[in-house]
Amino acid sequence: MKSLKIYTFIRKLNPQRFDYSCFIHLVEHLEKRGYKVERIELDGDDGFVYKNDCEVMINQGSISIFEYEDGGFKVWDCGDHPNLTLQLHKSKNFMGAAIGQYNKKLWDDTIPTSFEKRMNIVPGIHFEQFWQYGVINYDNVQEYRKNITLDNRLLWRGSLYENCPNQNEYQGRRYISHLTKELGDKFAFGDGPLPFDEYIHEAIHFKLVLDSGVGGGYCCGDYCFKDAEMYGLGIPTIRPKYAIQPWIPLIPDYHYISIDVDFDERFKYKNHEAISEKIAKRYNEVINDDDHLKYISDNARQWYMSVLSYPVVINNIINSLSL
Repeated sequence: MKSLKIYTFIRKLNPQRFDYSCFIHLVEHLEKRGYKVERIELDGDDGFVYKNDCEVMINQGSISIFEYEDGGFKVWDCGDHPNLTLQLHKSKNFMGAAIGQYNKKLWDDTIPTSFEKRMNIVPGIHFEQFWQYGVINYDNVQEYRKNITLDNRLLWRGSLYENCPNQNEYQGRRYISHLTKELGDKFAFGDGPLPFDEYIHEAIHFKLVLDSGVGGGYCCGDYCFKDAEMYGLGIPTIRPKYAIQPWIPLIPDYHYISIDVDFDERFKYKNHEAISEKIAKRYNEVINDDDHLKYISDNARQWYMSVLSYPVVINNIINSLSL
């Protein structure tokens, strides 16, 4: 029997959270595959230092380390900024990583192709906030949407961080504030977060939802929890084209209505006013095309089921890490 030590940093999380429930099932599946699993449950606030031909303080909960008996280890990193993997890969015992916010060009630019384990740093699984939320609620949401008149305005719900102009999130979402000028009363501007249930209740009343990462790459995440939540519930979305590459690709204008954007050398958005103009133009083109919106939402739902539904999601995690 093979031994595997798993370091997780989710001890304080709500058990209904995706990442907490996921590890319960992941351990079960690994044990069925012949592993003897020891799970070490920590928290990102513990100040834990991982020592394995390296000394790296793990100060966030979005990373997990899978360590074999001989000291070799792999990493599943869903951080918006995968800086911990950048530190951990310097260990001679590092074997590879699955990255939830994977941007191939940035990894190629950061880690030389001469590094023999570069090819073992691959796209990984990212997730939604709550375990199987889309699986559990899809049918009820779709039935409800069929029996109401959906709001044609484009919905944005989230923070713009305008009080933190130097913060990466603000720099990535500045284009959203321009939409109030571009779309006027066609734009439902929900500035700031809501409690989860209220945010979902709001979203299911709209025909089309604006999703946004904050530019992609190392500086901040491109994929957002809201992406998976809307895909899982079958609500069509419009958003800037992804800079990241998931384990199973998200295809522009197939899984989501895509807006082409220009990036700088670090994959941050350029020309925010142009982005808002493109969003407004595309919104006006599609908002009354119910067949196309259904095409997008149906494809997104299929992606969600092929990536995040149980037990497929566990197999995807295991395969992305080659466990």
